[in-house]
Order: sequence, then structure tokens, then C-alpha cells
Amino acid sequence: CQLPYSKGLCKGFMPQWYFDSASGRCDMFVWGMCGGNDNRFSSPEECYASCKF
Repeated sequence: CQLPYSKGLCKGFMPQWYFDSASGRCDMFVWGMCGGNDNRFSSPEECYASCKF
């Protein structure tokens, strides 16, 4: 949850969610469908459940 979002290395187009530690919010970004990091969630609910401390 502390990592910046990473769109990954591929050219796919899949909406995903990441936790923005500066704002304390989960925001949407477009993931390329490969690579990236662990700050990636399939829904805002999953993001908040995993990252709200």
C-alpha cells in the first residue's frame, strides 16, 4: 500500500485500483495486464480493506 502505482510493462487496458498513501484514498488507474507491483486491487472495496489502517 505504500508503493506508487505501476501500470506494468504490457500494453493491455484493465482498470485497477491503488492506494495513494499521500491522500489516504484508493484511486483508479489503467494497468497494462502484466508486471506492476503489489499496490494493485481489482476494486475500491478490496483496496480499502487491504490498505486502510
